[in-house]
Amino acid sequence: MEHTPAMESTADADDPRVRERAYRLWEQEGRPDHRHLDHWAQAVGEIEDEDRRNSGGPRVNSPDAGLAVPDDAAARNQREAAEHLGQSSVPSDG
Repeated sequence: MEHTPAMESTADADDPRVRERAYRLWEQEGRPDHRHLDHWAQAVGEIEDEDRRNSGGPRVNSPDAGLAVPDDAAARNQREAAEHLGQSSVPSDG
């Protein structure tokens, strides 16, 4: 089977999110017997819906996500030294 980005957001049997969600659903319903398949199916559906809703936005590690990418130690040290000395000639990552 070809691995595509769209497939990454689909919950499957090995997805730990499904197991955790199904467990929470089971607990919320008072831990009933013989409902594990119902809870599992509901968990898969909820996670797939969430993944579909979230798939239109930027990826977590993309430049558009608004998250700071960790810089290397040398650049960070240079920037901190410049800030300490009151210099603004060193470009920042932000």
